[in-house]
Amino acid sequence: MEWRVAGMRLVRALYLSTWERRHACSSEQALDHVRQALHDRQPIEGLDELRAGLLIDIDSEVLEQLERGEWCLISAEAEFGDWTAPLFNQRVLQLMKNPPEQTSRAPRVFRLVESVTGEPMAQRRYMATVNGEATERRTDVQGIAHLFVEADVSQISMDVIGV
Repeated sequence: MEWRVAGMRLVRALYLSTWERRHACSSEQALDHVRQALHDRQPIEGLDELRAGLLIDIDSEVLEQLERGEWCLISAEAEFGDWTAPLFNQRVLQLMKNPPEQTSRAPRVFRLVESVTGEPMAQRRYMATVNGEATERRTDVQGIAHLFVEADVSQISMDVIGV
């Protein structure tokens, strides 16, 4: 496995979870990668915390902490959890190429108004029954009821609540 410093982080060994321990590189690998990152002045997550705890803030002290095992270099895979990424990615790609068939739902718009005054019934609760299935809904500020139903709906009824 090739280790890169990008996406990796330094963690105090005392606070490692078992999952992070499985994704920690050996002390030799950590020394090599951190030494190279320090030489190239690449940022490493957790390096500032490590340096803050040192009496003398020099690179050799940082490397000594890794050598003694007090700090560990964790790979980026530890952040992703126990995913089967290749299998997951393949499944997503298959679904994108051949998406499952979706039932078409046509928006139906009804404007509810007072029968005497013709004023819109804004923010009013109503019961919409579509093919025998009732749901409680609310009109918008203009008194419009939006129903998203399948194209082959045979019956829609609406009863305003509290009138």
